[in-house]
Amino acid sequence: MIKIELLSEKNFSINSLDSYNRKQDVNKVYRRIDGEYILIECKYTEDWDLNKKRSVAKQISSDEYITYIALENDRVVGFIGLLKQLKGRYMILDMMQVSSECRGQGIGRRLFEVGKDEARKNGAEALYISACSSEETIAFYRAMGSDLTVNPIKEIAEEEPFDLQMICPV
Repeated sequence: MIKIELLSEKNFSINSLDSYNRKQDVNKVYRRIDGEYILIECKYTEDWDLNKKRSVAKQISSDEYITYIALENDRVVGFIGLLKQLKGRYMILDMMQVSSECRGQGIGRRLFEVGKDEARKNGAEALYISACSSEETIAFYRAMGSDLTVNPIKEIAEEEPFDLQMICPV
């Protein structure tokens, strides 16, 4: 059974993502062409080495984040990292991942709902997501009620120019 818990020193350490499987095979991505987002073929594999896993673990356990983790037998199989500092009326969903062997089981949906609840509790009107442009990622966020924003946060959009800037009302 998968438990969703607020990340704490009791359930998370710098090594908690060491066995985490970030792997994602991407076949199609969205690209902006003539003002419209078009799905194009673009094959690559996204994965994290041990240094990246530990860097992410350090990041999401810092004081800047509110992070919830999905645990299966005390092993992290997913997480959502929200920036504590609101940006205007938005809470920034900075990172959300589900381990590749656990995708399709509703873990992402549960994490996303917890993220929306957290945003509401903190006075945000919406989650702001700079989403990986892969077909599957965008389909997930759309299924959760997110859509492209007409007013992207400039510095976030510039940092990840291929990401789609989305919001989800909470």
